[in-house]
Amino acid sequence: MLKNKKILQIGLGSMGKRRIRNLIALGINPQDIQGFDISNKRNKEIEKLYQSQIKTSNDFEKIYKELNPDILIISTPPNQHCQYFLKAAKDKKHFFVEVSTTDKGYDKLLSLLDNTFIAAPSCTFRYLKSIKKIKTLIDQKKIGRLLSFNYHFGQYLPDWHPWENYRKVYFSKKETGACREMFSYELMWINGIVNSKIKSIQGICKKVSNLNMKADDIYASIVEYENNVTGTILIDLLSRTAKRTLRLIGTDGLLDWEWQDYVIKIYTVKDKKFKTINLKKGISEKNYITTEDMYVEEMKEFLKSIKNNTQFSYTFKDDLETLRTLYALEKSARTKKSIIIKAN
Repeated sequence: MLKNKKILQIGLGSMGKRRIRNLIALGINPQDIQGFDISNKRNKEIEKLYQSQIKTSNDFEKIYKELNPDILIISTPPNQHCQYFLKAAKDKKHFFVEVSTTDKGYDKLLSLLDNTFIAAPSCTFRYLKSIKKIKTLIDQKKIGRLLSFNYHFGQYLPDWHPWENYRKVYFSKKETGACREMFSYELMWINGIVNSKIKSIQGICKKVSNLNMKADDIYASIVEYENNVTGTILIDLLSRTAKRTLRLIGTDGLLDWEWQDYVIKIYTVKDKKFKTINLKKGISEKNYITTEDMYVEEMKEFLKSIKNNTQFSYTFKDDLETLRTLYALEKSARTKKSIIIKAN
């Protein structure tokens, strides 16, 4: 897709490894990729896996200067994103960054953005085949005008990375906790389906389990959109089976979706019965539940945006709105009040 572009993969944990797989799946030569991680163990894993075609370093300044990359892909814990995306933006380098839990550095970043480079925040689930299909059905008003929705994401945190001690991973920390990350992660595609901005939110953020961590394990919210759609969003780190469960209610029917069933069910007043749309499951890597296709599609759009010099579909202004909604929920949890989210 892109030739002779030098790519620096920043962070070589599970997401960094996945992004390298994405790039290679899209035809990028491994020799055009180099990796940086502070962990020598991770660096050695990558060099061994790709038979030294991908060079790595634990010294960012050194590898950045030597490689002079055209593209940076930032897959560090969220609280470390800022230093790398600001470096990329100041140097007019194309960059992609994983989902964040903080808007640190966004003010400076927004002032640096222009049409000389592509800046892309991740919005992975917008590329999931079932989500794209649901959005098409709602846009086509298959259940009439959307009125409300209920959504639940749940997965037991120690099952996220069974090969690691969850207590030592960023998603068990207060600032970068999994509930914070997943609320933003899910809200991105939910907002896309509703096709509106949230104007108010109320809810709770708390820890109810005996998981050995400081992060909360439940985020529950009620959201009201500018187009009058109302919904509930529940994020928990407790469900012993991984769940993404959605019900959309419209003027002429309803739509049900359960993530791993790979079907969409639609009930309409006209038909007075459920019709089932079957979906094809993608391929998953070992130890992962999520399929790889949506990550590849996301990276494909990023590279295509670079090639064609077109804006990535999800912008940092969009991402800032997502983070402001996250902060508003947390404020509501503290104050026990509904929070109005003011327009930018």
